[in-house]
Amino acid sequence: MSLLTKIVLQIILILAALNLSISQYQPGTERGDPKYRAKGQMEGNNIRTSIFNHGQSGRYGGEFPYSEQTPYEWPKNTGQVYLALQGIFVGGEVKDAQGNTIKIVDVMNYRTSPEGKTWNIEPVPGYYSPDKQEIATSVDEETWPTYWPDRMGDKNDPGWPGSWNGYFGKDKFNADQEMFYRASDDRYNRYENYFPDTTDQTRKGLGIILDVRALAWNQVLVSDALYLLHYIKNDGTKDIPKVAVTIWYADFVGGNGDSQDDWSEFDLLQDIAWSYDRDHKAPEFGNNPVGIVACTFLETPGNAVDRIDNDGDGEINGPKVTSELLVDEDPDNLIDDNGNGLVDENQTHIPFGYQVGVTYADGIDQNNNAETGSPTITEDMVLSAQSDKWLRWPPFPEQDTIIQKGRVHLLMVEASDVDKAFKNYIDDDNDGELNSPVITQAIIDTALLDIPYYRYKVPNSDIILYNVQQADIGKKYADGIDNDDNGAVDEFMDEGIDEMIDEAREDGIDNDGDWNPLTDDVGLDGVP
Repeated sequence: MSLLTKIVLQIILILAALNLSISQYQPGTERGDPKYRAKGQMEGNNIRTSIFNHGQSGRYGGEFPYSEQTPYEWPKNTGQVYLALQGIFVGGEVKDAQGNTIKIVDVMNYRTSPEGKTWNIEPVPGYYSPDKQEIATSVDEETWPTYWPDRMGDKNDPGWPGSWNGYFGKDKFNADQEMFYRASDDRYNRYENYFPDTTDQTRKGLGIILDVRALAWNQVLVSDALYLLHYIKNDGTKDIPKVAVTIWYADFVGGNGDSQDDWSEFDLLQDIAWSYDRDHKAPEFGNNPVGIVACTFLETPGNAVDRIDNDGDGEINGPKVTSELLVDEDPDNLIDDNGNGLVDENQTHIPFGYQVGVTYADGIDQNNNAETGSPTITEDMVLSAQSDKWLRWPPFPEQDTIIQKGRVHLLMVEASDVDKAFKNYIDDDNDGELNSPVITQAIIDTALLDIPYYRYKVPNSDIILYNVQQADIGKKYADGIDNDDNGAVDEFMDEGIDEMIDEAREDGIDNDGDWNPLTDDVGLDGVP
């Protein structure tokens, strides 16, 4: 029997959304203030820890009684701790007013200006009761504010007064305990010549708003896990071309006086880091063996523009990124330099050691699970692509200034792809988004003028329909709009083709269509 009788999991879920139409965005007026810092005790299952409303959990540091600041303790109320603290950093690369490139990194704590003022992420007021001065938690109505500022847009019940502002909806108590707070980085005024918000020159930092939820379930399968959800929003008026998110993970396995023999390891492919005590013993544990604490990223900010399966959960049998695809590519400029449709492909995508490498979106169904009725690769298409360096179809898209305008559709079209389905942005099996536009005779007539591709450029979008035929009349097609107002865009179009590779979060879609985009997250591993 293993000495490690239990594994403690801290599960972190991170979601990031950067405004795409930044020039039209109207920033909010919420700002952070350290005088509203507050703490809450999360103990909805076997884990007990302190949650702070500025991007940190666990403890600040030093010798604090566990009743005041609790490092990650498991089982709760035993004094047996595993993790000192966890915190979030958000970094962005931007240009200041003089055109200089600067790298701003927001931190959750421990940073001050030369004058001693905060340079940290700080809580936004209004999200907990001023009478109790604790983070709002679902299990204690006395911690709730009079109204929720982020729910004032509800026309039927502005501010949700007297109700819980839950992740799953108003007064939805799905978790055994849930906490919620909002924070901002506007106090980080280190960079004098950068202003993230043209509507407010006093606002500094990156213009970030951070919503954080902590959730715990007592159900046996997850009773040793804590979920932390971070939603990061660019609330300024300026785009942030490059963004990175880092989690500070401070091991403390065995607690005070016994953390000197902690070992930490990680698995980049599985997105998990874990720490353990080398001899599995600690004074505070008595005769109980010391277990393991782990931190895993369930969902991370995705790259929706590079066509690369960065998180390794994409289409089975999909094509792998190879060294040939790296030729003439600058890996750090957000541009498809060599024209193969992939953006910033680099050596990290090439397999090494025991890794198997990552796939990319070629637009072709490589594991034969595409929606019924999809068009298929023909020998003529393969022949057409042969003259193109990257075997693209349509070939030489950079020379087409009318329709393709440089956009790469299918990539590496080879003889082995004949009879496989390919993307056409048409709902061929009639299960697509409700209220979507449908193929008309006028669209078919336009496509018939475009031999041999039969394309139709969707107005007011970058979407091109391919292989539009008379048999498609009446079928729905993708237009880039949420036509049924359910938070998902163009759902169930081209299911089974390049699934899980479009890592965007704003479309709300797992593109292989094997889950409800509003409630589930069941990927190719089958794990909810």
